[in-house]
Amino acid sequence: MTTIAINEPPPPPPIEQPKPAPKPEAIKKPEGPAAKKAEPTPVVAPQPKLPVPSPIPAAKVAGTGTSTQSGAALAGSGTGAGGSGTGLGGGGNGAGFTPAQKITKIPNQEYRRLVSVSGMERGTVGVSIRVTPDGIASNCRVVRSSGNPVADGLMCQLTEQYVRFRPARDPYGRAVAQDVTWYPNWWRP
Repeated sequence: MTTIAINEPPPPPPIEQPKPAPKPEAIKKPEGPAAKKAEPTPVVAPQPKLPVPSPIPAAKVAGTGTSTQSGAALAGSGTGAGGSGTGLGGGGNGAGFTPAQKITKIPNQEYRRLVSVSGMERGTVGVSIRVTPDGIASNCRVVRSSGNPVADGLMCQLTEQYVRFRPARDPYGRAVAQDVTWYPNWWRP
């Protein structure tokens, strides 16, 4: 075996990087005056072109008045008139209002059924009903019991089923709802 020595050529010398060019020096400028500080413009509402009246009427000068009492007059046609009147909420006799009138009744055979179901030979129940503008009895509730809950409940049911009214009328003739209290009674003949 023979060895041969091979000499490698030496590496090339390192390449020197060129040095960067020096930065030019900034030219110094003289400083100017400071800027103005920003101030917001005040917001001002323009004056109204027409004077707006106060929504609350008030006397220009305070005074004691000469009336011995306050409130509405004894009669009038406005709303809430005292004494008597025709306005909405008018006091007094309520001229022009017509109350509801009962025009039908519970049939006799239903009273016989009431006697047989309740076991009461006779009795009276006080019921409060709402008479609708159509004359129908609704919203029945017992205001004076007969003493028998079966009779009381059946009387409300029969009242709503059979009893009809001529509806109440306001002063203008319009049909209106009205609460009515009714005391039907029964007895075995």
